[in-house]
Amino acid sequence: MSDSASPAKKKRRLLLPREEIAWFPELDSTLCNGCGDCEDFCKPGVFSLGAPEGVKRAKMTVSKPYNCIVQCTRCEPVCPSGAISLPRPEDFAHFVEHVD
Repeated sequence: MSDSASPAKKKRRLLLPREEIAWFPELDSTLCNGCGDCEDFCKPGVFSLGAPEGVKRAKMTVSKPYNCIVQCTRCEPVCPSGAISLPRPEDFAHFVEHVD
């Protein structure tokens, strides 16, 4: 067994109030199939099922955008229809500080 421990993961701290950082997913309603995979996957609860559109299946919505964790991109590949898009994480690096 190795004596070397894995490096401690640094905590992240936002440099502005979360409501002032426009980091959240966007959903393309023309691609969303309403499957709910994003809602099941996202622990902070960013997504929810929207209202049905007539006889069509309801689409997902970004109901709590500021619950989204700044620079998190984990939901994007979960969407089977590719309806989720996020900003580029590097464009938001100046809003995050890494601390011990």
